[in-house]
Amino acid sequence: MKRLTKAMVILTIFSLLISVSCNNKNDDPVKENEFEKLVVPDNFTWSTLNKSEINVTITDPDGEISHNLDGFPLDATDLQGNRLVRSSVIDGEVSFYLELNHSIESIALYSPSLDLNSVINLTDDNITFSVPDKSPKAGYIDSDGDGVYDDFDDFPYDAEIAYELQYPSPYESSTTTKNRRFSFWYYQIFEDLWPYTGDYDFNDLTLKIKMTVKTNGSNRWKRGTFDVYIWTNGASIDLGCGIDFFRYNGSRSGKSRLEYMQDNNISLVSGNYNPAYTSTDPDAQNAIIVFNNADDVKPVDYYNTGEGISFDPMINYVSFEWDAHVPQNMRAYMYLFYSDDRSHEVRTVGLPPTAGMDMNLLHTGDDDSPTTGWNWDPGNEFLYPLEESFFVTDNHHPWGIEIEYSGDLSVAFEKVDIMDAFPRFKSWAESGGTVNNNWYRYPENDPTLVFDVGNLVGTK
Repeated sequence: MKRLTKAMVILTIFSLLISVSCNNKNDDPVKENEFEKLVVPDNFTWSTLNKSEINVTITDPDGEISHNLDGFPLDATDLQGNRLVRSSVIDGEVSFYLELNHSIESIALYSPSLDLNSVINLTDDNITFSVPDKSPKAGYIDSDGDGVYDDFDDFPYDAEIAYELQYPSPYESSTTTKNRRFSFWYYQIFEDLWPYTGDYDFNDLTLKIKMTVKTNGSNRWKRGTFDVYIWTNGASIDLGCGIDFFRYNGSRSGKSRLEYMQDNNISLVSGNYNPAYTSTDPDAQNAIIVFNNADDVKPVDYYNTGEGISFDPMINYVSFEWDAHVPQNMRAYMYLFYSDDRSHEVRTVGLPPTAGMDMNLLHTGDDDSPTTGWNWDPGNEFLYPLEESFFVTDNHHPWGIEIEYSGDLSVAFEKVDIMDAFPRFKSWAESGGTVNNNWYRYPENDPTLVFDVGNLVGTK
């Protein structure tokens, strides 16, 4: 009864806020929104990323499985030879988890020990990498005894970790970890009035994120870092941000099999996070609160939306390092929550709410989330993206969109429909992400429609 009463109060408050989307918006009337007319496929995830696992079998010249690369690494690279992911070959097989733009159809496989490479198509079901009938030369040294030779080990003197992976997947690199630099980022862009729709300018809260994962010699996630930059902060409601972790059990029918893990498997590394912002989430297992209020991270209450205060978004960011007590294959996903009500969440399409969500809020207002219960118990497995999506309207419109981009994202000007700011957005959405996957690279050249946040960045 208490939870239901709380939900009714919250919905009453929201009914008074429907016409408002940002705290710096004026009272001018808003024209009919074209976004609401979009017709999109029901399975659209509103992400430009293809998140997939690539399984590769090592074969000999006769097409039979080969063990000549067992214990040696195989790289997935872009077609220019930049390393995306490195994994050890085990029992003649190797797999890679990649997060690439949907428009990318081919990558290359490269064996650094044999200096061999092969281009593959990502749509192929059975991917093989053929090697000659000879093992790599002998004489390699494994200083830390983790099963990965020093020549290929990003951390040759640390037995707990062997490889460093960057997500989103494409980045520029050299042969040593310290010289790598990110070239792609996640941008997560949100409307803030869930469960009610707003003006669809998608500039209320924009997060620019990079993720680093360190794996052991058995290719299991062991350690990692997140760097989170608040790119725009024009929300009318104070928002917090969290990230939850799931065990990854492979894929089925093109979807990821995600499982809830035993609690307290993920912890923050002492000295490598700011406790003023970041903590473990007491309401969700294996989840980390990045910050409780975006306003707390910056010294000014800025917007970066073309109206109100502007501020360099690359200053005063949040960074933290996490550790997995039991190394395993995992995935990590972001969620937002209301600063004054942790139980009020919103996230991009395709995942369920966390255990901290007040489920009575679902399927209220304009939200068309399922109303069935959810099982967060360890061992419960589900397919991502979900068949019946949370945090979408009845026409499958989102409150959050995910982008990967190597540049500085421009945003729609205040109260400007994102389709007016980015003319290729409409065809991307209506195709379900099969065309114009780089729509965000082509904003309108009109300063009354698009705000260039990148102009605020002092040091890139």
